[in-house]
Amino acid sequence: MLRNLVWLSMLLLTTVLRSQELALPADLRQHNLTQFNASLVNPTYALDWNMPNAIALWSRWQWQTVDGDPTTILLNYTQQINSDAAAGVGFLQHNTGTFLNTGLNLNYVHSFSLENNISFYVGANVYGFQQKLADDRFMPNPDIDLPELEISESFILLFSPAIRLQVNQFNLGLMVENALDVNFSDSEGGSGDSGTVVTGTISNDFPVGLFNGFIRPIVYVKSIPNADTQFGLNGLLSTSKFWVQGGYNSFYGASGGAGVTFAKQFSVGALVEFGLDDQLQDEKSTIELVMAYHIGKTDTDKSDLEQELNAAEEEALERLEKEEEQKQLEAQQKREAAKKQQEEELKLAEERERETALQKQKDSIAAAALAEEQRIAQARQRRQDSLSNAERIQQEKIEREVAKAANQRRLDSIAEVQKEQQLLEEQRIRDSIAQVQQEKVEVRPNEKYEEVATADGLEPGFYLIANVFGTKKYFDSFMQELQQKGLNPKSFFRSLNKYNYVYLARYNSMQEARQARDSKFNGKYDGKTWIFRVRAE
Repeated sequence: MLRNLVWLSMLLLTTVLRSQELALPADLRQHNLTQFNASLVNPTYALDWNMPNAIALWSRWQWQTVDGDPTTILLNYTQQINSDAAAGVGFLQHNTGTFLNTGLNLNYVHSFSLENNISFYVGANVYGFQQKLADDRFMPNPDIDLPELEISESFILLFSPAIRLQVNQFNLGLMVENALDVNFSDSEGGSGDSGTVVTGTISNDFPVGLFNGFIRPIVYVKSIPNADTQFGLNGLLSTSKFWVQGGYNSFYGASGGAGVTFAKQFSVGALVEFGLDDQLQDEKSTIELVMAYHIGKTDTDKSDLEQELNAAEEEALERLEKEEEQKQLEAQQKREAAKKQQEEELKLAEERERETALQKQKDSIAAAALAEEQRIAQARQRRQDSLSNAERIQQEKIEREVAKAANQRRLDSIAEVQKEQQLLEEQRIRDSIAQVQQEKVEVRPNEKYEEVATADGLEPGFYLIANVFGTKKYFDSFMQELQQKGLNPKSFFRSLNKYNYVYLARYNSMQEARQARDSKFNGKYDGKTWIFRVRAE
């Protein structure tokens, strides 16, 4: 009897000591799996995140050294069936803190392509494992029949379905872990006690120009029975040469890890997790190790080759597109130049017609004035020959009045001609303003160009700017230098920025201004120039 009481006391003491330890949740603690074996996070990740075809080993030592418990080990192989499906099989050993589960994991995922780069994934994990107590260091005396000291073993079957929606590189996933939980033990029967765990994930892949890599931020929420809901985030920088990751879990704390890939086939990495909560301060850091081997032609190799081919194809297409754009631009420029030349020729013809008509009018007025003067002179001569002195005086008075009237008519004719010239000049200015306002300018690459609606009453047009000064001393020196070179520079002052603008000439069109700029002002000025436009809207 005394011996039985000793065994019972030892069992109660062990139970009390274990109850004082921090209880672990029943989840698989797979929240850091973002590079390999991510099918534990969501079965649909087997098609892309597991990087098939590959065999990968993941081991996690929770708050322990390498030779301690609780631990989780997964040795998994993922095979890509086709571009839309993948399957995997793995060996899993998981210590929940209470039970040690050892068995197999089967995985399958299938994707359905929808329109507009949208894909829908359906997948599942099936676990079959033998379950026993995690700590069997206390063994009862086989000679004593105490049912409460018996260590039972059970065979558990778990089914964990999952779905995922992918739009471009954005992913929204949901997994119901242990949706079906069956205990096949003859002694227990019915369902197991693993509990249903629901995990939701949101992620997005952002490509980076570093060894065909990408950055993958992940946000997740995990609901665990009889435990606080976990939430966290992870960040992964993955390339064909190495990967770096970091994260935070509301229960387990912060983590950071890295890994490298050798010869595009063998990968090895490690991660350390630190508990930040007050109740975890006395716990050691958690250690995770991962190793993977890509079998045969890896997806990374295919991806690199496809990316190189795609890059070459895109480069060729871009080159052809640029050549086509250049041809279209040159053709458009030729059409615009021909159109502008035709418009200029029409304007020149109209101006020549106006000048010819004006010259004819001037000649007609001059001929009429000359004929009138000759007629008056002849009449005066005839009258002088026939009239007396008094009559001559009277006649001269009349002739002066007639001459005065004739002179007034001449002055009126000249004024009319001047008015016509002024109207023609005003029309020319209006045409010039209209041309400047209507022209649409497409700025060429690396072309310095500025455009304003008005500029202190400056006449609309395109000004070929040689320099801009904020100091009068340098402005006067530059103007004198241009004059010494035989140029006739002009300038204007902008009150908006208090600068003096020195320009070589003003033009009515962007083509004329560009031609003057590109020809170095017809070879007269070898300095840099740029174009300043006043629209006068």
